Amino acid sequence: MKTMQAYGSWPSELTAEVLAKKGRRYGHLCVDQGYLYWLEVRASENGRGVIVRSSNASRCEEVLPAEISVRTKVHEYGGADFLVSDGVIYFSNAADNRLYRFDGDLRAITPESSDAEYRFADFAICPDKNYLYAVRETHFSDKVINELVNIEIDSGKVTVVHRGFDFYSFPRVTRAGKRICWTCWNQPDMPWDAAELWMADLHNEGQFDAAHKVAGGEGVSIFQPEWSPQGVLHYISDVNGWTNIYSHQDGVLNALTPIDRDFGTPQWVFGLGTYVINEDGSLYALHFENGQQQLCHIDPTNGHIEHIALPFKHFEGPLLGDESSLYFCAAGPAVESAIYRLDLKSQQYFALTEVSPFPLPQSDISVALPITFSSAGDRDCHAFFYEPKSSRFQGEEGTAPPLIVMSHGGPTGFTDNSLNPSIQFWTNRGFAVVDVNYGGSTGYGKEYRETLSHQWGIVDVEDCIAAAKFLVEQGQADEKALLIRGGSAGGYTTLCALTFHDVFAAGMSRYGVADLEALASDSHKFEARYLDKMIGEYPKEKALYQARSPIHHTAQLSCPILLLQGEDDKVVPPNQAQLMVDALEGKQIPYGYLLFEGEGHGFRKAETIIAAFNAELYFYRKILGIKSEEKIPPIEIKNLQS
Repeated sequence: MKTMQAYGSWPSELTAEVLAKKGRRYGHLCVDQGYLYWLEVRASENGRGVIVRSSNASRCEEVLPAEISVRTKVHEYGGADFLVSDGVIYFSNAADNRLYRFDGDLRAITPESSDAEYRFADFAICPDKNYLYAVRETHFSDKVINELVNIEIDSGKVTVVHRGFDFYSFPRVTRAGKRICWTCWNQPDMPWDAAELWMADLHNEGQFDAAHKVAGGEGVSIFQPEWSPQGVLHYISDVNGWTNIYSHQDGVLNALTPIDRDFGTPQWVFGLGTYVINEDGSLYALHFENGQQQLCHIDPTNGHIEHIALPFKHFEGPLLGDESSLYFCAAGPAVESAIYRLDLKSQQYFALTEVSPFPLPQSDISVALPITFSSAGDRDCHAFFYEPKSSRFQGEEGTAPPLIVMSHGGPTGFTDNSLNPSIQFWTNRGFAVVDVNYGGSTGYGKEYRETLSHQWGIVDVEDCIAAAKFLVEQGQADEKALLIRGGSAGGYTTLCALTFHDVFAAGMSRYGVADLEALASDSHKFEARYLDKMIGEYPKEKALYQARSPIHHTAQLSCPILLLQGEDDKVVPPNQAQLMVDALEGKQIPYGYLLFEGEGHGFRKAETIIAAFNAELYFYRKILGIKSEEKIPPIEIKNLQS
């Protein structure tokens, strides 16, 4: 029999320390000679990037010396940090940003530099193994330049093979080594707004000839170009309003997936991929349906799309394959994130990484319920709802639980319904959670994504509020105990909701944006013009930036806020959080502020993860007056009346 106890007060065995132990994120994947290689970012090792490999018959093993951490900082977000070919690993070293190779011996390829900082990502290798192609990002004291380069492996000589665009990605070489393709785009566009697909012939010493544009351009995005084994170019484009797969051969364009489904994802990092091409020209691909990803097989000869039943509904990083298997990092409503191999013949899947027992029994796990509700202007909006769940406790009769509204980052991005310990942390303590795919999220078509165009801080906030009110009306949440949390772009949504509306009792912003003008003038190159599309052209629309910036409207603030910030954050610098702290102090509004040394945009250290979750739990309980027997380390909450 369950014990009746106030919502939000339930103790749980899923502690912040347990979350930190599970703080292992998977990054880039690569297949070579029967082995799958992947990157693990380990919170227990201060965020060290470790390359691990496994074959179908072998256990996992680390392959680089223990002192090495693999990471690239191109675009700040990185991705595609390494490549493996014929057993040789080529990688970007986090310590010095140089390119190295490892074949049992460790050797630097690119030289040290004193005149600029050179960063490399997204590698492709010529069949003769003499040259690598990569995106190079050069940081001078006054500017940043992105180029496509050729790197001679033996000498380390770097030659620029294409320049003139603000950004480059996806260099891909044909199996025969005769052609190369890539994508490129210019500010103010992000790659999902507009990008171009180019190709060129390859000649001796890896040089280009006859480089020309193939597809894309104004208002059309290009994602993941790939060559088939026969040398046919494939890519994903949203030219028809959905990110569909196309092939291009001898000037003839063929739509392989002409359906109202998104196959692409927003290119925040390098090395993403949602389809693979088989030897026979057929494809395995991922697409969205009702906010969830599904795997399918595509026969290009007749257009038949066959779905493959799997428990996974969210896939991260690239989808890879060889003659007999598919490889991916995935999770589902009842399956935690891990690296898996799918046997194509038997359709059985196997975990290549350790899938430790979930820290809660099945009876304690809250499963996501997809919900659709009306927002401002009678727009349909989508979210995943998690009810409080415990095998030991139930809420007091006649009461509803506090609700945490989550807004994902990006803002061009999406949330999913995977089994997420960070959500179960709350639901197992008696909090309800709603994770909102507000207007602007991906996976619902181009029109839905562009809902947020010039409306950031408006549409996303409206949808988060609508989600909360919908659940209050359904009796699923306490109207007086509504909370909102988010990180980065989601942090901005949180601050806007707390500043411009009087709906929530409190909120948490994790490296969130408080001053849009400061972000526009003090952001890294990749996102330097992102706000042109999300808000308006700056400084031409300066008044609009000020109108949408919480920091300029602190007189409207009236509820407590917890601010969590990385000291080394280059995407949303710490001065953004400090501006809010100054305003909160000036108004004597209760707040908490934790600045984490050695952390950037996204917390990587175990001690930071522990401190952040404990602080947030303590803050919510204190503000809502929830008493619990659970011992949580206290934090200082300024201006809180005892």
